Amino acid sequence: MSAEASAAADGGTAVIDRVRVAVTGLVGNAARGPVLWYALFTIAVFLIALVATFPHELVVNQALRGATGRSAFQVETGASRLGWTLAYGIDSLRVRLRDVDGDPLLLAEALHLSPSRFGLLRGQPFPLGFTASLYGGTLRGVVDPRAASFAVNATLEGVDLSRYTGARPWLDGRLRGRLEGAVALDGAGRGPAAASGTVVLRIPGLTLEGAKIRGITVPDLHFTDVHANGTVKNARLEIDELVADGQEIVLRGDGNVLLRDPLDASVLSLALTITPAAGAPDGLKLAINMIPGTNGEGGARRVSVIGTIGRPTVR
Repeated sequence: MSAEASAAADGGTAVIDRVRVAVTGLVGNAARGPVLWYALFTIAVFLIALVATFPHELVVNQALRGATGRSAFQVETGASRLGWTLAYGIDSLRVRLRDVDGDPLLLAEALHLSPSRFGLLRGQPFPLGFTASLYGGTLRGVVDPRAASFAVNATLEGVDLSRYTGARPWLDGRLRGRLEGAVALDGAGRGPAAASGTVVLRIPGLTLEGAKIRGITVPDLHFTDVHANGTVKNARLEIDELVADGQEIVLRGDGNVLLRDPLDASVLSLALTITPAAGAPDGLKLAINMIPGTNGEGGARRVSVIGTIGRPTVR
């Protein structure tokens, strides 16, 4: 055989080998194709079944018990579900004092929790967004409790105090007004104890009628404006301004609250001045004069509030 014929034969053999490899690959892929699709289908069905049957209520309740285990409060929730956007929906949430029956201290009629999707990839749901329906109003915000990125930003709007029943063990009577507020805290990477920020609270139209506080009759009170402004720094809430302008009394105050865990152990140091309005009845003026404290101008009474949030003392 000549050199030219031998080279041609070698080239033909190489072409045939390439065709054989290509055909074998196609056949192999065709054989594996149904298996691959079946595996993907099985995984999809498994994930759908897992989402549908996952014990979301158990997970939520365990998380809440872990978060409130050291406090004087216990949290109860209604049915919960996980949406396609990875947001939790909870039908109701109740906050109670431990071992105390009666109405809850706080009742949220609906609660939605929106974890960070990027955080979930790292096994953390934070920062966590939330929205709640609360006594005809709304509470919404974002919270991150991690020490390295602690932050709270929340807004409260339109809460109808006439629908609030959590104060019944201490307050008997008609309470009206709309509660509004905002909290903005940032730990600057140093944790909750080093957080700084602002706190704002307003109650337009606050009214108290036919009331008794721990069995003691309280005169009817009507306020056109009640508001408080404060700043937080190094675990201390400085109340820069506390104002209550009413038809019967006028209140001014300031002071600070040294924040502790649990919250009811926080230490109070407030200075208040209570002054009867020009048209206040004589009985109310007498009641103000009987409050522990010292006398001020115009029948005012200067009062100090000390102790803790859970056990305040007036002197």
